[in-house]
Amino acid sequence: MASVDTGPGKKALEAGLLAWLLTSLLVVVIVLDPNAASASSPLQLHGALQREVGVGIVAHRGAAALAPENTLSAFRIAIEQGADFVETDVQLTADGVPVLMHDPKLDRTTDGRGALASHTLEQVRRLDAGAWFSAEFAGEPVPTFEEFVELIDPAPTRAFVELKGEWPADRVGAAVDLLRARHLSHRVILASFERETLEAVRELAPEYATILLTRELDRGVVDYAVGLRVSAVCARDELLASQPARLRELGQAGIGTIAYTLNTERQWRRAAELGVDFFVTDDPPALTAWRDSLEEERLEADGPDAARLRTIR
Repeated sequence: MASVDTGPGKKALEAGLLAWLLTSLLVVVIVLDPNAASASSPLQLHGALQREVGVGIVAHRGAAALAPENTLSAFRIAIEQGADFVETDVQLTADGVPVLMHDPKLDRTTDGRGALASHTLEQVRRLDAGAWFSAEFAGEPVPTFEEFVELIDPAPTRAFVELKGEWPADRVGAAVDLLRARHLSHRVILASFERETLEAVRELAPEYATILLTRELDRGVVDYAVGLRVSAVCARDELLASQPARLRELGQAGIGTIAYTLNTERQWRRAAELGVDFFVTDDPPALTAWRDSLEEERLEADGPDAARLRTIR
């Protein structure tokens, strides 16, 4: 009977076969699930939330300090100012048409009264959404989501879109179809406080980055965010500051963080120290200037070569 080779040669062969088998299995997994290679970092999975600078700046409801919030005028100004991202709120009218408005009632930002959800699109379009801000914007209409998408499509900016209130799956699907028709998966991020709405987005539009908006940040919220594989979690800056351990857990899971609404240097510094990825603000130009000054300080601290490279770019 021939002797069995148990020497170094056989062990090397076995190790090689094992490595080949593991590599083959990894290739199969990636082929079957193209997202598997990026599974550890939901923030980077979709291009819409990737950024070149340390902090992403989000214009809250457009240039809300300079024009009536959630109007096309506010978004045009934000785009002209070079905002990295713009943020808007989208709700459904009584006849199921998505329009831009933050409040559930019409009273604060239009000359109408009562719940938005009890008015048809035709009724909402007759309202003045600008005179409350200043006479300069009198007659500004409540925009539809479609008009917002048309404005954003050719612009050099990206958008956070919050789906507010209850959204039936068919309405979520219609909104996604509108975005898909313009191939905006790399430029639009869908967000919601409502878990059912967010789950519908993840099911119907897996190629889109998603944001979980939350008023709490406990273990259950972190587990939910990880389980649903959202791209980022968004909350008030005070809440994020009170839960540094949860922020670390989200970061370890590859999930980004977003703080709102930050309008002072004190808030910006605190969020930066916490490692928050995106700042939502009513004053994008001031925040941009502050961010750029910090970047200059960092480059100078790194040495003259780093500062010179920044100047060349």
